[in-house]
Amino acid sequence: MNKEDDNDITSWIHQNRNLGVAENVVKNVIPEKFETYFKLYFPIIFENEEYGQIKKITYLEIAELSNLSFEGKFSAKSFPSYISPFITASDEDEYKMLANLQAILEEDQPIIFYGLGGENLPEKFTDPWASVGQINSLTNIVKAMNEFAKMEIVNFPSYISPKDQSWLIGNIILQSGVLVLGCEEDLAKKIRAQSEIEFIELEASDEYFDFGEK
Repeated sequence: MNKEDDNDITSWIHQNRNLGVAENVVKNVIPEKFETYFKLYFPIIFENEEYGQIKKITYLEIAELSNLSFEGKFSAKSFPSYISPFITASDEDEYKMLANLQAILEEDQPIIFYGLGGENLPEKFTDPWASVGQINSLTNIVKAMNEFAKMEIVNFPSYISPKDQSWLIGNIILQSGVLVLGCEEDLAKKIRAQSEIEFIELEASDEYFDFGEK
């Protein structure tokens, strides 16, 4: 993986994040400079081992089953306790979601992949890192980051953006199962027009993640 000077290519992200708000607010994750914001959900599965039932389920379906509002901060932390133990994920489904995302983004220009580092990662990802490549590199980068993961994607780049900064994907709450996307209207239309990736449209000032009861 080619290392880049992350201070040069990613400083604009950190300089423009609003750290004066809670970390689960969109503008704390990505700068408040885009026309439109989305929360993109990784796919999930309902699995009842006792009865041998396995089926794909959406966050919207869980919200409706639970009589909860499907809104900005609805996440796995929002699931009621009688549902949570039966929810899991499949890396096969998650990599299909990444393939769909790559197809939507379909950028010809170089893409910046950036990670903040952390524990329980392969050694080359434990310190802050940056790499420049094409959007179709995303799947291989995610697979490399999840070398030690057993079933599902648990690690993802902290930020992904083209060099022209026309869109930005942020993921700074680890293992949250969601991505935050800021973009211009052309890309927003593509997100709204597709059905393969579950999403909610957000404002920069919205909470995008439910931390649950503290």
